[in-house]
Amino acid sequence: MRLTSPLISVAVPVPFLDALTYSVPAACALPPVGARVRVPVGTRTATGCVVDHNSGAAPDTEIKALVDVVDEEPFLPPSIVGLCQWMAEYYVAGIGDAIGVAMPPGARVRATGFRTRRVAALTAHGLSWQPGGEVAVTVAQATALKALADAPVGLPVADLRDRGVTAAVLARLAARGFVHFREETAERDPFAHAAMPAAVPAADRALTGEQAAALGQLSVLADAGSFRVALLHGVTGSGKTEIYLRLADRVWQSGRQVLLMVPEIALTPSVASLFRGLFGTRLAIQHSALSDGERHDQWHRIRRGDVDLVIGTRSAVFAPLTRLGLIIVDEEHDSSYKQEGDPRYEARHVAGRRAAEEDAVLLAGTATPRPEAWHGLE
Repeated sequence: MRLTSPLISVAVPVPFLDALTYSVPAACALPPVGARVRVPVGTRTATGCVVDHNSGAAPDTEIKALVDVVDEEPFLPPSIVGLCQWMAEYYVAGIGDAIGVAMPPGARVRATGFRTRRVAALTAHGLSWQPGGEVAVTVAQATALKALADAPVGLPVADLRDRGVTAAVLARLAARGFVHFREETAERDPFAHAAMPAAVPAADRALTGEQAAALGQLSVLADAGSFRVALLHGVTGSGKTEIYLRLADRVWQSGRQVLLMVPEIALTPSVASLFRGLFGTRLAIQHSALSDGERHDQWHRIRRGDVDLVIGTRSAVFAPLTRLGLIIVDEEHDSSYKQEGDPRYEARHVAGRRAAEEDAVLLAGTATPRPEAWHGLE
């Protein structure tokens, strides 16, 4: 009797290639669907994503073994893996290309992609220091100790440097047992330097009769908790964004998440401010105008569950939200929802598939609906 190893199907970053089959060595735990693995591809080793577990015994032909398991838990949610498999089949694309669209920058290299920063904090000995006390320190050291005393969790070394506290001063304090250092992740915030006008509270923005009627009908669909498709037809300036906001708030309050897709990278400051005023730090953005570092950090915030609203362009349809209740496709008539490069796909269509799979409401908004929008975005 021949003993066999478990087999897995892996999407590798090779254009137009289907999933490849690998065996799992006895020393490795079976990686879950959505986990990254290191596998041999030709003469090199690449990072791929597990898309399926193959049942049955290994065939007589030789099957290469995976080299390493990168993730013990799914890196991509299984629902996103399934969406990418459907996309690859429907649009005749390689599964590796499809999975690649859903991955954040840096996902297929060994580096974590996270930026770290050095933080200084007071030790127990440092906390006991008092200005004018028996322990003598220099003026520069006193400045550092006072600043750290006002920040119980510590301060980034870079911030202290901006206050005139040099690395040499901190090193001397550390040598005397006043200060200790730690490394922590420093997430890049795309909103940090954006000019955002103050948001007007929703209570101060009265709805028109037509807006109230539309919101009422859409609220019924959202409350049903199942797949529904709706078209919000209104001319420019008719207040579609206000309905988006209030419907998103309703879905959020029910414990589910929201994806707002827009056709252009340049999100207007007023719209971004409107949603950030409600969702605060529970909002993330995803589009190609962000730096790779910002996109990486925003993606991981979404994956960790720190986000309840994602605003982005067509590739945001793959955002790793796990409790999706509403997908809004703004300006659904816009041709930029079509991805012209490989892999080619229609983001509006993918959004419809995802909404159906996750029992979410798909809402298309436009002043000039396409014929397909009149018939449920089919």
